[in-house]
Amino acid sequence: MSKARWLMLPALLATSVTSVAAVTAQEIRDLLPLTGFERMGEDATEALLSDVSLLAQVSDTKRQCVAGVFSRTIDEMMVEGLATRLGDDDQQYLQRWQTFYTSPGGRWLVAKSRQSSHGTAFPAGVEEQPNALVRSQVSEFMASGAYQVLVDGLTEMLEMPDDLLASMSGRVHEQCGITIDSNEFS
Repeated sequence: MSKARWLMLPALLATSVTSVAAVTAQEIRDLLPLTGFERMGEDATEALLSDVSLLAQVSDTKRQCVAGVFSRTIDEMMVEGLATRLGDDDQQYLQRWQTFYTSPGGRWLVAKSRQSSHGTAFPAGVEEQPNALVRSQVSEFMASGAYQVLVDGLTEMLEMPDDLLASMSGRVHEQCGITIDSNEFS
């Protein structure tokens, strides 16, 4: 190897190390439809707003506005939380999630989850009874560190920050013209 090539080696190594970029919020957003979590904000919003008595007294347009604010806020909290949790070193987890959720096992797991939570039918091409390959893929994924990171991240998201409801109430007031006491959600 010539002296010039040896001198370039540190630059090449530095480039290869820095090319591993942090997981971005957009990468998480792109992943959500594969995982079945794209409705998480809507589902959480539905549960949160079901007992807010004020909403029974306002128009459908206002209720939809409130639901939209809550849903977008929860979705962004989840996306940003997962992206931050993964940080700079965990593109490997993102890639593992993408690989699994595009596999027959991943598609089956999402279909089963949607059936359980929303009563939806299995999509064409996904059998309700998993075959050996699907069972193997699901078992392997659930035993992996990538699965544990995902579960831990989603569990952490369920523990809403103390000021989140107050923040969402403020956004609802700004965007929808409705004042909701954040204590109504307790």
